[in-house]
Amino acid sequence: MNSDSKLRGGASAPPQKVLILGVGNLLLTDDGFGVHLVNSLKETAFPENVTLLEAGTVSHQLIPLFREIDRLIVIDVVQAGDTPGSLFRFSPDDITFASEQKYSLHQISLTDVLTMAELTGGKPKTVIIGVQPKDVSSWSLELSEELKAVLPRARELVLEELKRMGALGATSDLDRAGRMCDK
Repeated sequence: MNSDSKLRGGASAPPQKVLILGVGNLLLTDDGFGVHLVNSLKETAFPENVTLLEAGTVSHQLIPLFREIDRLIVIDVVQAGDTPGSLFRFSPDDITFASEQKYSLHQISLTDVLTMAELTGGKPKTVIIGVQPKDVSSWSLELSEELKAVLPRARELVLEELKRMGALGATSDLDRAGRMCDK
């Protein structure tokens, strides 16, 4: 249990609500990594305070949902100029994202949605688990071999993040969740 989970007088606070958000376009090879990863976690026995969501291409429609959660774990591809399959963990606050004029709601990025959520008082504490893609322009429902190879490690990173947040309570919850991921 983390230090945030105790109230004055020693009572336990309700568990923080966590959303694991898989982002990306399944039709564009590696761009669908986040959605593939969330799908691979669906058989995992998470506690009730942890929710999985395939977001596909990010939308402003997520903002009301962000108001209902305390923590957000985003899984997405990250164009970092690194070797395909390289994994990253960071907060949106760690990076300055370029801002540009949007002409359509279809152009809204995850960082735009988080900024809008913050402006409306609903930005959850966010961690992004990103992977360097190999190919995000070819039409395919399959991930590249490089990204298929890192799916197990990316699942481990999600479980480690949940543990770090205190969202998985006991160690046995983490072990059970890990075993379920291996199926």
